[in-house]
Amino acid sequence: MGIVRRTLAVCGPTASGKSAVSIELARSLSGEVVNVDSVQVYRGLDIGSAKLTSSERHGVAHHVLDIFAPNEAANVARFRAEALAAIDDIQQRGKLPILVGGSGLYLTALLHGLVDVPATPPEVREAVASLKPEEQYAELTRVDPVTAARLHPHDSQRISRAVEISRVTGRPASELFAQHTFTAVEVAALVLVICRPRDELYSRIDQRAKDMVERGLIPETDGLLRQYGRVPALETLGYKQACAHLEGSLHEDNLVREIAMHTRRFAKRQMTYWRNEPKKRGWCVRPGDDEQASLIAGFEEHPARAQKHMKGFRAYSWNYSQLIERVRARLLEPLESTEVWCVNLEGLR
Repeated sequence: MGIVRRTLAVCGPTASGKSAVSIELARSLSGEVVNVDSVQVYRGLDIGSAKLTSSERHGVAHHVLDIFAPNEAANVARFRAEALAAIDDIQQRGKLPILVGGSGLYLTALLHGLVDVPATPPEVREAVASLKPEEQYAELTRVDPVTAARLHPHDSQRISRAVEISRVTGRPASELFAQHTFTAVEVAALVLVICRPRDELYSRIDQRAKDMVERGLIPETDGLLRQYGRVPALETLGYKQACAHLEGSLHEDNLVREIAMHTRRFAKRQMTYWRNEPKKRGWCVRPGDDEQASLIAGFEEHPARAQKHMKGFRAYSWNYSQLIERVRARLLEPLESTEVWCVNLEGLR
């Protein structure tokens, strides 16, 4: 094994409070933030991605933001190269890299590398883009039913990418990804998954949707549309609903509700990721069965049987001081592979 970069990561569902936690940790542990959010990599997509303003960062340096123009296709390989360079630079200056974001794809790619997939020729990308969303999904269902079953029919960005892969390689994307063992470790992370009870998280999502619209999501989206047109980046949460409003298919009275509804669904998928991904990757998950923890209700695998089977997330219940103390102590010890801590943080706004 080569040199393993050791990092801290703050992850979890949208609106859980990751940014606030990362700022506190960075200020207490001499850290700098490395973005692993798949929308904050775009320039100009600020309000809808909940990108912190300069004042909200409280002097903490942030890296790997705004690396793509809105009309560029997000390139995970380029993201990974920029993130690794940022991590190396931060560590060489004696500081702690803190990975922050909700994109499981970006985090896994950073920790374990990428599947070797050839670049998509422009003519293939254009041909796939010319298809209607339902035509893309129908093609994916035909050529790669495994990936089609995993993706939501409205997840246009990932659907189009999977169709491109099948056209370029002649093989299903699911088959290529299955052959990637994800055992190489260039980056090891102590991952803090911020857990909240579902009702509390959904309330925060509702408020965030309202705040985004009040802060200017519609004018921001309108400006992007005028400059770039209906690019794939605007198919992401919040922007997609804002586009529908600007195009006349979604009334302003329903805008906040639609954003919140789709965001809640997304948050549920993110929690499913954190239920399943650590097992698949062989990451150590804490708290263990022998540790004191609270049960975070509402994200049970089988809600109808939750009371009997207690499938909610077990999480540490700590305040900020306890979290910082325990993280500092853990990072003094060797960290050769990824370790996941589920945390219900008291006092987190």
